[in-house]
Amino acid sequence: MIKVTVFYPVKKTDWFDISYYLEKHMPLSKSLFGEVLKGIAIEENMTDSAAADQNGMYKIIGHLFFESMEDFYDKFLANKEILYQDALNYTNVIPVLQISKVLVCQTPWI
Repeated sequence: MIKVTVFYPVKKTDWFDISYYLEKHMPLSKSLFGEVLKGIAIEENMTDSAAADQNGMYKIIGHLFFESMEDFYDKFLANKEILYQDALNYTNVIPVLQISKVLVCQTPWI
């Protein structure tokens, strides 16, 4: 399994519409990736924004899970323009992407 992580850095001059991201962009992403998308997780930084900005933290982190890199790239490359254009509706932040091999995934946490 692989995890595509999308980091959105915190900066004072940037904006991020979390409601749009959760209510519009994530459902769009799910529909475009279809059955190859095995799961998602979205995190929001709870640190004071001034402290987060000074420490280079991220406001939002999105995680998308796939069985293989091929599954991700096939769907992403076919839909990247749609995803990019929709991102302009919720942020002016340039995200940082990381693709990782998942070594351990356990839920529920015990």
